[in-house]
Amino acid sequence: MSDARFAGCTFYSYTNKISGPVDFGTPNGEMVLVGFAEGMSQAAKQQLLNRYPQVHSIAGELAMDSGIITQVKLVKGSNCFDTEKLLTKLQREAVVSFAHPMFTQDEEDPNSQRFGLTNEFMVSIEGSGTPEQLQKFVEQTRTKIVFSFSDDIHVLSADKNSTGSLTDILTLFNQQDFVTVAEPNLTFTFPDAAAPAPTVNTLSSKFLKKGAFKAFMKEKR
Repeated sequence: MSDARFAGCTFYSYTNKISGPVDFGTPNGEMVLVGFAEGMSQAAKQQLLNRYPQVHSIAGELAMDSGIITQVKLVKGSNCFDTEKLLTKLQREAVVSFAHPMFTQDEEDPNSQRFGLTNEFMVSIEGSGTPEQLQKFVEQTRTKIVFSFSDDIHVLSADKNSTGSLTDILTLFNQQDFVTVAEPNLTFTFPDAAAPAPTVNTLSSKFLKKGAFKAFMKEKR
């Protein structure tokens, strides 16, 4: 039964225009990232989460350009099946805009870095397209531009009302001729950490060691 449940867990991946397939693996059973309605109190969040037996506690929060992301810690012994069951239920809550998993970078190392999918991703149209093309596709995919570094590089967000999951959206953007590359903003932490890393990093700077955003983000820091 347990093996069957693990086999049924979603394998998360997307296709990057520069590096090709990017695999995240299956969710870990430690923590999920949740976007609640703006202005919702900590007490109200906790009251909602108390209804779910998979939830242990609120571990922390992360401020993003698109809003606050809440780290929700799962009870000890949870697995990917428990995580996905919780994510599905949270997505049905009217006050939840998104709920995303976290992953373990190296499953063989218990002290390995953990990383999670936020609701944000970065899109470059440098040398490939125009702001008008980007805006039109944003409307088609029901995503949102939340911050722009320039006319060519933008931070976008997706939620449960977008035309697909975050990984689906990333693949769609990378398939467009006018997009140079699209990459997720990931949050990083370590086992038993009470809060995420203070910054959110793009996949290229942490995993691929290459990509359109690497030099740009280094310069901005």
